[in-house]
This record gives sequence, structure tokens and C-alpha cells, in this order.
Amino acid sequence: MNVCVSGRPVTEDEPPRLTGRDQEYREISAANGLPFSVRQANTLRSLALSIGRIESARSVEAGQALRSRMTAITPLEQSIDDPSPRERAGPLIKNVSKRSLEGRYVPEFVRLKNALEREVLLQCNCSDALIDFAKSRISVEDKCISNYLIEQGFLDASVFYWGISGKMNIRYASDGSLSAIAPIDEKLKPFETEGILFVPALDLNQKVVFAAAPLGHQLEAFERALGYFDEATSKIVVVTPQYQKALTVTTASANALAQDDVSMSAVYRFLPSQRKLLTVSPIIFLGAAGFAFDAFLWGLFILLTLSLGVTGLLRLASFFTYSDRQEFTVPKLDKWPHYTVLVPLYMESAICRQLVDELDALDYPKDALDVIFLVEQDDELTQKNLRKLLKKSMRMIILPPGKPQTKPRALSVGLAATKGEFVTVFDAEDRPEPQQLKKAICQFALEGHDVACLQAALSIDHAEESWLVRQFAFEYAALFDVFLPFLSRKNLLLPLGGTSNHFRVSALRKVGGWDPFNVTEDADLAVRFARQGFKTRTLNSSTFEEAPLTLKAWLHQRTRWHKGWIQTLAVHLRNPRLAYKQLGLKNFALLLLTFFGGMLCLWAAPWTVWMFGKLTLNIYSTGLQAFDAFSIYAMFCFLFGLGGTVVTVLQGSAKRGFRARTWEIASIPFYWVLGCIASYKALIEFAIKPHYWRKTEHGIVRHRGERKNAQ
Repeated sequence: MNVCVSGRPVTEDEPPRLTGRDQEYREISAANGLPFSVRQANTLRSLALSIGRIESARSVEAGQALRSRMTAITPLEQSIDDPSPRERAGPLIKNVSKRSLEGRYVPEFVRLKNALEREVLLQCNCSDALIDFAKSRISVEDKCISNYLIEQGFLDASVFYWGISGKMNIRYASDGSLSAIAPIDEKLKPFETEGILFVPALDLNQKVVFAAAPLGHQLEAFERALGYFDEATSKIVVVTPQYQKALTVTTASANALAQDDVSMSAVYRFLPSQRKLLTVSPIIFLGAAGFAFDAFLWGLFILLTLSLGVTGLLRLASFFTYSDRQEFTVPKLDKWPHYTVLVPLYMESAICRQLVDELDALDYPKDALDVIFLVEQDDELTQKNLRKLLKKSMRMIILPPGKPQTKPRALSVGLAATKGEFVTVFDAEDRPEPQQLKKAICQFALEGHDVACLQAALSIDHAEESWLVRQFAFEYAALFDVFLPFLSRKNLLLPLGGTSNHFRVSALRKVGGWDPFNVTEDADLAVRFARQGFKTRTLNSSTFEEAPLTLKAWLHQRTRWHKGWIQTLAVHLRNPRLAYKQLGLKNFALLLLTFFGGMLCLWAAPWTVWMFGKLTLNIYSTGLQAFDAFSIYAMFCFLFGLGGTVVTVLQGSAKRGFRARTWEIASIPFYWVLGCIASYKALIEFAIKPHYWRKTEHGIVRHRGERKNAQ
């Protein structure tokens, strides 16, 4: 069926039932844990809060925060003290018997309760006997006959709402045919009229429509509401409550951070104040280069070498203070807290079986575990393969299409569906240690409540594939097994990896969750945690990952990472004074060193190669006289930075059991040159398509090694 089907259904014929994608979407939505109820579908609170039900006081507080992100609307439920339509009609109908009304014209304002609902049900081939039976079984609070029939399987929801569209002479949008809007315009926020919620969305023609899902007992109010729109009625479409809920939660989640504090979101590359600075910066740059070229060159070179040298110093410090973390024993408990695992997937059909098996092997009580696979709607092959493999404690949520189509957008929707106090993220190719969740719970119990996140170690388990994979494995070993534990011990800003982060849900919601517009959401989230006074620690547990096999795949992944670093730097330097105040001197310096200094070193790689080439030629021609103060300083900083990298690589790779060979150590600078290429691609993408997500292909490694936990 097309995105919007108009026309009035013929009373004698049964409206066509939806099949194919629409039927699959309905089936999976039912398995998503999106329970339909009159009260939930009748209030924006339940729609914007979460896909599940509120189970704790903390969830209630989180729900209040989420509700504030949506437009302020009056409560949608009618007060129980409000008079009924018959009572409001006054004595005009109080004395009119039911028999006297039969066969006579009844004015609109004295129409009997649920009359429109009955008419639509009759059009949907529900008999009078069935309708009367449902009416006798529903409670006074439910009011809705059609809801009972749908829940009991007597009626298909899509058929009923198709019938409503025909009765009201407006369009019907089938499940999966609309896209969520982000960023949402001020004029396009959800609104409420006559107790009916209207959610903005885009149809297949990229036209703005407002999706409504009135319940059966609301049809009279819905008919009145349509009269308020006049010519704008063409923008109103009817959807099922299930689908409206998915649209609302997705829209609320994707826009939450930007609506709370736009200065903390990468929805815009630069704010107006930053754009003004960038406008005059070329003039300042050219002026400085023209009038004091030597001083400008020296200043830039000192900044570059300091970045490389200080990074090397920190890595050397992490090497000399390195100590093996002792394995602690996980206690045996009768009851473990509820844990949610979020797994965002896109085009991962080849790896579904391995992923489900690995997550099913997690040593955690299944009744306390909620594994949520977040799959994009257009990824039908992954949905199909995953549907066959789902096991106990696993469910799948299909995300309505919309922009930006990124991993953090999917995670934001997953956060709305999260139950309990703890949540973690795994990628499609991950092979986590079975006891990782229990270890995280134990460490959270030992740490203070200001510790919001634990970062498990990531390791490459097929390091023998090629030189490129070996360098990737060395990089991960140095970072996650040596450098990040050092930052954790020193209570410094800890850049997160994109997976195996374990969070306190309350802290995650307090900082606004993931930013759907930042393509390196982990780095941005780490800075926001630090700015809000939360701490991040490393977790003594390993997750084994798959590294890109080809140079093209590696460049795609690294380009996205570097673009996210630029986004993160642009966001958190919008107000440098405030960022400095919140982070403190050490963490603010580390922020500049990690993101600005790191990118500066990569961008300057061609210049560095040219300088070393020139120095080599001078040494060849003039001997030691080529070494002046300038070249000695540059050589010292470069070797210091390289030395810090080498010793952490040696320590980390030895810990993981794949020692680096001499020629591999000597080729590390060539690996940096590849990073330079990715950094320039990231700079270009940041200018022309900042929110584009470069997908990394997984499931193509022929053999992944045995899991060897670092002790």
C-alpha cells in the first residue's frame, strides 16, 4: 500500500488486510515490548517516556526529563470529574428514551457515545453481536470497544485505522511509511487538539504530515478536530497507535539533546558566535603570516611539537606506572539487578548468528537481562535473519526511517526503552567476555555513585591477518590496556570506545544521553560526563572485536572517527570559559591535547615528512652542522612522541600475546601517514556532510582467534 491511501472504504466489502513489510513491521512491533493500552496511547507522557513501562522512581524522574523535551501540552486524558457528552447535553436528551431515537434524526451534539466507532467497526465487517459482546466485556475505564477487539485478535489494527481514514475522508499511512523528523522545527512540534495527539513526520515524498492515532472512543473528538484545520486537513494522516508511539519516541529521542541545550549538540556545525570568529580568522591568519611569517611559523611549530611531545610524555608515564590489574572473584548472588544491552545494527545480516550466540553466552540471569537489537527499517535482511535467532531475553526494535541515520540515534531510542539501572552497548562484531556484566555490577558497587561509566578493554582477535590489522591491534592494545587505565587511575578525562561502555542509566539520562548528530558519540559523551562532574573508570574485562581488513574500510572508519573528533571539539569549545570551569585545568588541557593536538599532528604530517627529508639532505651534504636549535627541538619532540607510542605498543601487545616485530615498530610512522589521509577526508566531510555515517562492514574475517583475556 502506498504511503497515504485515501478514499472511503466500501461498507459491504472488507478493507484489504496489509501484508508484506507492513505485516512484518506490525509483528515485530508487537514483539518490541511496546504494549498498547488506552491510557498509554491516550497520553503524550507514555508516548515520549519510553517504549516500555515505568518500573522505578528513577524511571519516573527520567520520564519527567524526557517529557520536558517535547512541546508542552495539556494532559490528554479527560478528567473523571468532567461531565459525559450525555450529561453536557442537559435535559434535552435525559428524557429521551433509546426507543424514541430509533429511526429519527439525531443532532450532532446528542449523538450517542461510540456511535462513530461502531460505524467503523461495521465497515470492518465486525458484526453487531461481536460489537455488543466486546462492549459487555470492557471495563468502564477502558471505554474503547475497538481496543478490546484488537487485543483479543478479532480485529487487525491496520484494518481498523484504514477504516477510520475512509470514514473521515483523510489519508492512511501504513506502518513503516513515514520518517521521523530531526532536527525538528519549532513550528513542527507535536501538538494536541481535542485530546488527540498529532506527531509531525515525513511521507515518502518528503512532505510534512501530522500522524494521528485516535482511539475508538475518541472518533467524535477527532472529527471535530479535523474541522479546525480546514485546508490543512490534507496534511493529517491516520496511523496505528503502535506506529505513532514508535514515531513519537524516535522523534523525541533524536531531538532530545538539541532541545535541552543546543550548545551541547552537534546538530549545527557552529553556533553564530563561532561563525563570526571563523569569518575573521582567515584575515587574522593571513595577516599574521604576512607581517610576521617567521614568528607565526615558529608559534605553529611549537604548538605542533608540544602536542606530540606531551602526548609522548603521558604515554611514557603510563608505561612506567603500568601494573597488571588483579582479577577479582565474582560473587554468587541469588538476585542480580536488571541489565539492558543495546545492540545497534545496520546491514549486519552476515554476523547475526555469531552475535546472538555470543550474547546468549553472557553469564547473567536471563530474567534480569534485556537484550535490545536496534535495527533500521530499511534493513530487511538483518531483520529477517535476526527474527529467526532471537532467544529468551532478546527483542528487536525497528527504527522508523529518519535523519540522521546514525548509531547514536538508534542508541537514543534504545535508551528510551531501557529498563532498570544499568545499560551497556555492544557492536555487531563484538565477542564480550561472558562475565563482563557481572564484573561491571561488582565494580559499580565498589565505586562511588559519581562513577557513571566503566570502559571495558577492546582487543583485536585476528591480529595475524595483515600489516594493517597488526597495526590496528597494536593501537588498541596500547590504548585500552596501557594508556586508558593510566588515565583512569589519575582520574583524568577518559576517551570512551564506541562499545563495551557500561553506564548508570540515571547518569546517562542526566547528561542527555547520546548525541544523534555526532558521528563519534563515545568521545562526545565522555566529555559531557566530565563536564557534569561524573567519573569514568576502566573495567578489567575484555571484548574482542573485528578490525577492518582493507585499506578502504580502514579509511572509512578512521574518517568517521576523526570527523567526530572535530565535531566534539567544535561543540565543547563554543564556550571555552565555561568548559574550562567545568572540566578543570587538567581535563581541559587533555581535551585540547586529545582532539585539537591529535588532529593538528595528523594534519601536519606532510610538513613533518618534508622537514625530515630536508634535514636528511642537509646532514648528507653538511654533516652535523645541519643540526641547529630548530631541528634539534623538532627531532626531540618527534622521537619523544614516537617513543611513548612504541613503549605502550610493546607493553600492550605483550599483554595480549602478539609481540610486535622490529620492522612493525619501525613502520608505525607509515601508519600515521594513513591517519593523516583520513584526517583530511574528515575535514572535508565535516564541511559538506557532517552527519554522514560511514558504515564499516563486519563479518568478513575468515577466522577469529581464541579469546585470551589479559590478566
